[in-house]
Amino acid sequence: MVTQRVKGMSYAIRDVAAVANEIKKTGKIVYQLNIGDPVIFDFKTPDYISQALADATFAGQNFYVDSLGVRELREEICIYEKKKNNVDLKADDVMITSGVTEGIFFVLASLLESKNELLIPGPSYPVYINYSKFFDGVPVEYELDEDDLWEPNIDDIRKKISDKTQAILICSPNNPTGIVYSKNKIKQIIDLAGEYDVPILSDEIYDQITFEKDYVCPASLTNDVPIIGMNGFSKAHLATGWRMGYIYYHDLRNKLAELKEAVEKMARARLCANSIAQYAAIEAIKNPGPHTEEMVKKLRERRDYSFKRIKQIEGLSCNNADGAFYLFPKIDFKEFSKWKNDKEFVIDLLKNTGICTVFGSGFGTYGKDHFRITFLPDLNTLETVYNLLEDFLK
Repeated sequence: MVTQRVKGMSYAIRDVAAVANEIKKTGKIVYQLNIGDPVIFDFKTPDYISQALADATFAGQNFYVDSLGVRELREEICIYEKKKNNVDLKADDVMITSGVTEGIFFVLASLLESKNELLIPGPSYPVYINYSKFFDGVPVEYELDEDDLWEPNIDDIRKKISDKTQAILICSPNNPTGIVYSKNKIKQIIDLAGEYDVPILSDEIYDQITFEKDYVCPASLTNDVPIIGMNGFSKAHLATGWRMGYIYYHDLRNKLAELKEAVEKMARARLCANSIAQYAAIEAIKNPGPHTEEMVKKLRERRDYSFKRIKQIEGLSCNNADGAFYLFPKIDFKEFSKWKNDKEFVIDLLKNTGICTVFGSGFGTYGKDHFRITFLPDLNTLETVYNLLEDFLK
């Protein structure tokens, strides 16, 4: 007997990968542009970070650690957040999680039940949609306006706040659109949250991967509205498989005390996040090295090339990305009447060319008629991909 809450779950990014795996078995080349994992391309985990992991295990740090995380690491995160984002935190405001995904799980488990609502950007990372429903909540999408370079529609947020709203999510840089919310829009969202007395959830996993537009941390803009920040080491420090994330609470008025206690109870029940990865993460955050800056430089070049090529393909339109490593083109189905919807398009593209992307409707209502593609591969691979895509659409 399988529960209804599990039967209803789907995750478009990995669902497409399952189809790709079947195609690989036939011997066909598959271009994995569906998963946002830089480490499977030419972005390698720096040697000194890998060495720190090895040193930790040989030093015997293979034991269970504090459920909240190794204190030295939490202290270093406080130093990092102050230096980069001018956010004042104490070690007890920080909890280490097994990736940001576990942090999302803990927070939504503590916030949602009985059809209470979470306001999320649309399009949105599918985990927020799935976990909201899993905990008997309702994910309510607010519009990211494609005609306004995917900036959040503040009027739409106001219309969708109700007495069931438990929190408002800011995801900047955004997955899947690549938008970095402007400071003005973030301030307006914070003001709305204050007006309706709800906290802000802030997904900051791509905060170090930005191009022309500067990242603005929501917690740096308020001392009144409580902010629950979620970040980690997967992207900026090229350690995706380590599953190292953290939650922090910027809550000067102590409004989140009950929520924080509930999350900590869940953390104790799962014992702790990976111990040796935490000790290695101390080295990564204390001595950041040049790898993030070098990655961003490469990604900017690959983004520019990808954006140029997509713009040249008749029947596709696209806004450029401010950060992260995704573009989210729109498909003109008047031009391409062969396909009924974006999922059908993506599967057909995959089967015919080996290009594995993600159908936009997997990111919610506002993702319909789009597809997400990463620009992580090297330029030669991207050239091959866009040549195949252009020929396919012709």
